Amino acid sequence: MAKRNRPSCDMCGHGLVKNGKTAAGTQRWLCPQCNASSVNTRVHTSEIRHFKIFIDWILSGESSDHLATRLGVTRRTLTRWFKMLWFITVPTATDPYRVYDQVFIDGTYFHKKCLLVACTDTHVIAWHWCLRETSYEYLKLLDKIAQPLVVTTDGAGGALKALRTKWPDVKIQRCLVHVQRNTFADISRNPIHPAHKAIRKLGYMLVQVHSLEDAARFTAAVHHTRITFGDWLKQRTYRSTVPAGQVPKWVSPNQKWWYTHRNARRALKRLEKLLHEEQLFAFLTPPEGVTHDLKATTNLLEGGINKQLKDLAGNHRGMFDEHQRITMDWWLYTHTEDPVAPLELAKQQDFGRQGEKTARAAWAKEQLKRRGYPDGRPATYDTGIDNEWNPSLGIRKGWAGRS
Repeated sequence: MAKRNRPSCDMCGHGLVKNGKTAAGTQRWLCPQCNASSVNTRVHTSEIRHFKIFIDWILSGESSDHLATRLGVTRRTLTRWFKMLWFITVPTATDPYRVYDQVFIDGTYFHKKCLLVACTDTHVIAWHWCLRETSYEYLKLLDKIAQPLVVTTDGAGGALKALRTKWPDVKIQRCLVHVQRNTFADISRNPIHPAHKAIRKLGYMLVQVHSLEDAARFTAAVHHTRITFGDWLKQRTYRSTVPAGQVPKWVSPNQKWWYTHRNARRALKRLEKLLHEEQLFAFLTPPEGVTHDLKATTNLLEGGINKQLKDLAGNHRGMFDEHQRITMDWWLYTHTEDPVAPLELAKQQDFGRQGEKTARAAWAKEQLKRRGYPDGRPATYDTGIDNEWNPSLGIRKGWAGRS
């Protein structure tokens, strides 16, 4: 490791040697390893050191108390070092024209916000922050990437609707593990009735399908279950035969009858619908152009990326929401296919000073809209109305105050 008065090369990390001075009298440094010449001021050198500490800290999950103790400084000192570094903008742009064989999409929640992630089996492609997994938010995520050959999803309603809207002809692979979970949630893992046991068997068979022969046997088993228990599944319960206090809560007030075995019907019809839409075994019949084996689940995303993000958020619990979001952005960016070195991004943005300047300008503009002009004039008429679309806007009903 280079001595503190001997800075290291930004390009290769080798120790620098003195190489004369500039016309202004500033010390010039030369790297004997790669021959790169630079002028490293004391301020620049300290900022590089602070940023390396900062990026290692947020990506490692080390607590700020432990970091301060290890460096021999106080937490207040760390706060001062990192104050400007939070303003560095993390790139989120991806190649919008690259077509991937298979893309996994899913959402995970952090406190009051939701993170939508798109990835391959090797790296992160794109991500988007929102409040809920709606189709509107998923469309924003899909706008960042080109249409892949196959999309694997857990079956969230917002994701499916966005896929139908954005890419109506894309091939969809439903996560088999999620389909199995939904099946067991309907009939339980320890059923008593023979029909429920038969549907549970289908759930176990589903995740063991690895070939077209297995898929054919599973499809035949679904049809056999429908034929065997068809009459039982059609049984109805009439409101006139049920005491008023025993009517299920999900029954509407004007409903005169409902299917007695609702959960079993739902579990079996789900499997039949996915078979009909060819979303269960798309990984066995890949479209033309696919160059590698396809996955049948989103375990790579949920058990990999999402879990690591959750662990990172847990290690940094207590962070401000915005700092937590920036931490997640850095982790995702460093796990893209070919990220630029974080230190280079920090240098390009003057270690957060550009972002801080932009934030101050935006804040001043917002304050003018709210409080008026610096000379005391009131705000211009109508400038306080937000003209950008917001999904929470709508007609408000109810009492609005004293008249």
